[in-house]
Amino acid sequence: MSPVRTRGADARPKPWTLLSAFVLVFAILFLAAFAVADRGLAPKLGIDLQGGTRVTLIPKGQPDEADLRLAQEIIRDRVDGLGVAGTTVVIEGSNIVLTVPGEDSSQARDLGTTSQLSIRPVVQFQPVAPDDLEPVPAAKGDREAVAREVEEARKERQGDPDELVGALPAFRCPERDVLAGFDDPSQALIACGEGGKYVLGPVPLLNGQPEDGVRLDGQQIVKDSVSSGFNQQQGRNEVSFRFNAGPGQEGSATWSRLTQENLQRQIAILLDGAVISAPVVQGVTPVGSATSITGEFTPDEAQSLAANLRYGALPISFEDPNVDNVPASLGLASLEAGLLAGAIGFLLVLAYSVLYYRLLGVLAFISLVLSFLLTYVMLVFLGYTVDYSLDLAGIAGLVIGIGMTADSYVVFFERIKDELRDGHRFRSAVPRAWKSASRTIVTGNMVSLIGAVVLYWLASGEVRGFAFTLGLTTVMDVLVAFTVTWPFVYLASTKALFAKPSANGMGRMESLRSVAAEQRRLEQQRAKEAAGDGSGESGRRGVTAQVRGPGQAVAPATPTLTLPRREDGPAAEADAVDDTRSDEEENR
Repeated sequence: MSPVRTRGADARPKPWTLLSAFVLVFAILFLAAFAVADRGLAPKLGIDLQGGTRVTLIPKGQPDEADLRLAQEIIRDRVDGLGVAGTTVVIEGSNIVLTVPGEDSSQARDLGTTSQLSIRPVVQFQPVAPDDLEPVPAAKGDREAVAREVEEARKERQGDPDELVGALPAFRCPERDVLAGFDDPSQALIACGEGGKYVLGPVPLLNGQPEDGVRLDGQQIVKDSVSSGFNQQQGRNEVSFRFNAGPGQEGSATWSRLTQENLQRQIAILLDGAVISAPVVQGVTPVGSATSITGEFTPDEAQSLAANLRYGALPISFEDPNVDNVPASLGLASLEAGLLAGAIGFLLVLAYSVLYYRLLGVLAFISLVLSFLLTYVMLVFLGYTVDYSLDLAGIAGLVIGIGMTADSYVVFFERIKDELRDGHRFRSAVPRAWKSASRTIVTGNMVSLIGAVVLYWLASGEVRGFAFTLGLTTVMDVLVAFTVTWPFVYLASTKALFAKPSANGMGRMESLRSVAAEQRRLEQQRAKEAAGDGSGESGRRGVTAQVRGPGQAVAPATPTLTLPRREDGPAAEADAVDDTRSDEEENR
C-alpha cells in the first residue's frame, strides 16, 4: 500500500534551500575572485577611468587607405580574441592608434606587431653570439629616412644567393631590423634569429603562379587550424597550423612540394623578417595535413605566436611603435562623482520602495544590494581571468541592468495586489502572485539578454563593454529573484507582521480584498441556499408517487405512497461541507 501524501505538499516552496543555494554561489564566486585578484577586490578600470597607454603605429612607406582599413580590422580581431579588454583601435591620418587601460603597454605592442609570416629554404647557416649585435640608429617618424634605410638594407642583404653566402661571415645582426616585413620575397635574403644568421632562398611561388604571382605566406594559413600546446613526445612546446587546400587554393600543395624538395634540409619560418624556427624536414607533408613548429618556445611565446598567426598577417609593416602614457579622460574625480550618483540612486530606490511597499520594499532593496554585490564580484573575477576592464559604457550597462532588476520586484508586488483584489488573504496571495510573476520576470529578462548578446556579437570596443555588463546584470537579476527575493517574501508572508496593511503598504488592496471576500461568501451562501431549496425540502417531505391500476384514470383523491428519504446520503454530506477554503488550503 502506497503511503498517503498530503495534497500539494510537494509543491510547497523551500525558501531555506533556495537561500542556501545563493549563499553557496556567492561564496564560491567571492573566493574565486579573491584568489585571482592581485590588487584586492577591485575591478580593472578602463582607460577613461584610470588612464592608460597610447601606442601609435607608424606605417613604413605610403600605404593606401584599403591596407590601413584591413590592418585596423586585423588588429581589432586580435583585441576581440583576447576578450573585452577596453582597448580601442582607430585610424588617425595614416597611423593606427591603440589605447590600452593601465600602464602596461606590452599588450598593445603585441597587438600591433606586423606578424608577416614567410617561408624560405635555408641556403647557409652560421651561429652567432647573443651579444654580437650592431647598433642601428633609429629614424622613427621620418619617412624619407626610413625609406633610405630600407633601400640600403636591401642592397646589403638581398640579391644572388652565392654572393650573400660570401658576405655572411662579415654580416652583423642589427638590434633593430629595418627590413622586417619589408623585404623582397622574390630575392634571397640574409636574416637573423634562432641563435644564428642565415642565407635564405626566395619565398616559393604558389603552384601555377607566374614569376610575379602570389607566394606562400601567412595569408594561406587556415585561421581555425592554429593551435599551441606541449608536445609530450618531443618535450617541447609547439605551434600547429595548416595551409588551405580548397578549390583554387594551393597553399597546402605548395607546402607539400616544398617539403619534398627540401627533404632532410632546413626550411626557415620567418615572422616579421626574423627566423623563429628552422626545422629540418623529416618527411613530406601530405596535401591538407597540418604542420607543427617546435622550438625553444615558452608557453607564453607559443600562445603569442599562435594568436598572431590565427588572426592573420598585416598587409603593411610598421616602425617601432611610439608609446605614450595618457591621463584618464575623466579622472578619479569623475569616478568618485559617478559612485556618488550611484549611491544617490540607490537611496532614491530605497525611499520609493519603502514609501509604496513599506517592509516589502526593504526586502526588495536588500535583494537589489545582493544582486549588485554578486555582479561586482563577477566583474572582479572576469577582470583577472579574461582581462575585462570596466569603463563608462560598462557602468551605463550596470545602471540599466540594476533598474531592470528593480522592475522585477515591482512586477512581483503588483501581482500580490492583484491577488488581494481578488479576495485572497496576504499569505495565500504571495505564492499565487509569484506563480504568474515569475513567468513575466523570466520572459522580460530573456528579451533583454537576447538583445545584449546580439549587441555584443555585432558591436566592438566600448559598445561591447556596455552589452556585456547589461547581459551580466540580467542574468544576476534572474538568479537573485528566484533564490533571494522569492524566499524572502514567502517567509515574510508567514509572519503576522507583514500581513498588516501598515507593514506591506497594501491597505487599499486589503479593503478591496475584504469586499471581494464578502461578495464571494454571499455568492457561496446563495448557491448553498438554492441547492437546499430543492434537496432539503424533498428530504423533509419524502418522495411521493401515485399508484393506479391499468386503464384507470388519475383521480384527485387517489391514494399516494410516500417513501422516506435517507438524511445521511452524499447529498446531505455535500450540503454540510463549507465551500470556503482556509488560507492553508489556498497555499497548498
